[in-house]
Amino acid sequence: MLTPKKRAPRSTTPRVYPNRIRELNKERGWSYKELAEKVGVHFKTIQSLATGDAELTWSWMQRLARVFGVKPTEIIEKPAFAHLRTVIVEGRVRAGDWGDSHVFDPQEARTITIPNNPELNRLDLYAREVEGDSMNKLYPHGSIVILSRMTQRPGEIMVGKRYHVRRTRGDLREDTIKTLVRSANGEYWLQPESDSPEFAAFRLEGEEGTTVELRGRVRYAITIE
Repeated sequence: MLTPKKRAPRSTTPRVYPNRIRELNKERGWSYKELAEKVGVHFKTIQSLATGDAELTWSWMQRLARVFGVKPTEIIEKPAFAHLRTVIVEGRVRAGDWGDSHVFDPQEARTITIPNNPELNRLDLYAREVEGDSMNKLYPHGSIVILSRMTQRPGEIMVGKRYHVRRTRGDLREDTIKTLVRSANGEYWLQPESDSPEFAAFRLEGEEGTTVELRGRVRYAITIE
C-alpha cells in the first residue's frame, strides 16, 4: 500500500530580491500593476524584473528610476544618504508662454535632491523650473518647485496652496504656478503673486475656449536670493 507523500514544510526564510524594485514600490504604496502603468509595460514584466527572472539592464534601470524619482543606481543599491530623495526636473513653467510643450528632453533631464519626508513617500514627485516674474514674490526667476502629481489626489485642493496650472487653448498650452484663492461668492481663482501688474488672476473653471487643469501641488521650493 502506497502512503501519501508529506508536503515539505513551507520555508519561513524571507525571499531575497536581487534589486530594490519591490522595496521602492512598497515605499510608495503602489502595486506592480500601478508601477507597470507608469513605466508603460505589462505588470508581469515588472514582476520578472523584480524577482530577477528578467535581466535588469541599464535601460530598465533608467526607466524605473524616472518613475521612482531616484538615480538609476538606486534601483539596485541604497543611496549613501538614505535621508535624501532625488526628483527629476522635467520641465519649466512660465506665465504667458503658450506653446505645444514645456517639457525638457528626457535625455537632458536634471535631478535635484531634497529631504526624504516620510509623509511624501507615497506621492509621485516631480519638479519644474520657474521662469519669469508671475510668482516672483515667492519664487523668483530660476527657482525650482517640487510638486506632487494631482492624478493621485485629484479632489484634494486647498485654498492658499500653490499649484502647477495648465491652461489649454486649442493646440497651445501654458504651464505656470499660481495660488488657489476663493472669492466671497464661492468661486475659485488662480492668482499670481507678483510685483508686476502684467499678470492677472483667472477662474479655475476656465473660460470660453480655454480649459484649466491643476497638474500638481507645490511641496518644496528651492529659490535664488
